[in-house]
Amino acid sequence: MKLKSATAIAAIGISVVAPCFAGKVKTWFPRGTDFSQYKTYTWLPTKVLGKAGIVENDPTFDPIIRGAVGKELQRIGLKEVPQGGDLQVSVIGLGTSVPQLEAVMFAGYDPANWGTTTFTMGRYNKEGTLAVNLIDPKLNKSVWAGAATETLKTTPGAGKEKIPVAAQRIFKDFPGKPGK
Repeated sequence: MKLKSATAIAAIGISVVAPCFAGKVKTWFPRGTDFSQYKTYTWLPTKVLGKAGIVENDPTFDPIIRGAVGKELQRIGLKEVPQGGDLQVSVIGLGTSVPQLEAVMFAGYDPANWGTTTFTMGRYNKEGTLAVNLIDPKLNKSVWAGAATETLKTTPGAGKEKIPVAAQRIFKDFPGKPGK
């Protein structure tokens, strides 16, 4: 009887699924910041962390990032200027692989080897983070920062399609109306 129940238990695979984060957004800013004093912005070099390290003004991602973040900055009432803006915009894109345990399989009970054979199955989930920092150059301090983390497809260049959505989500609840 014990052998039958051990065989039945051995035939069952137990799945362990890590939570998938369908997009986390966090924003930070000092309380009492008067956003109405800011009317213009200037870009600092965008940075993208990839396999080769940090790349400034990456030819693939820079236009996408500047387009998406710039659109949101204009939507909240800021105007881009080539230099001397009220705010400096610092942006970084990060990519990471997060290991996930998918299943633990018990293959069977083998009394000759004092136990069961166990297999694990896993995969790596790709995540990308877009982080935006608005810096007041007169104070030399950040006045607002936001970051969005999204799961990405495993295809090359994954994340390009998510950058505009991430930028929208970061600026969705922007506190105050700059320039007005």
